[in-house]
Amino acid sequence: MVKKLLSIVAAALLTLSLAGLVQADEVTGSITKVGDEGRSITVKSKDKEVTVSISGSRTTLDGVGKRSELKVGQNVTVEYKGDAASKIKVTKAK
Repeated sequence: MVKKLLSIVAAALLTLSLAGLVQADEVTGSITKVGDEGRSITVKSKDKEVTVSISGSRTTLDGVGKRSELKVGQNVTVEYKGDAASKIKVTKAK
């Protein structure tokens, strides 16, 4: 019984540790460069600058209808893994 409980706990810990490995990074800032009609953007935050590619099918856009509507100066929050954006949220300027 104890061995079974320990194996369940070990499996749960392994699952949780692997879930952290696939977690996306996030940056919030403003767009400083738009490349190839919105297929890539560079976002600058207070402490870093990130360039990400934007897929027409794998990237979720929130606040704009399509990637060609992304413009320099827009405030965005980008979730990404490597150099590929998974979600871009455009926030309204106050």
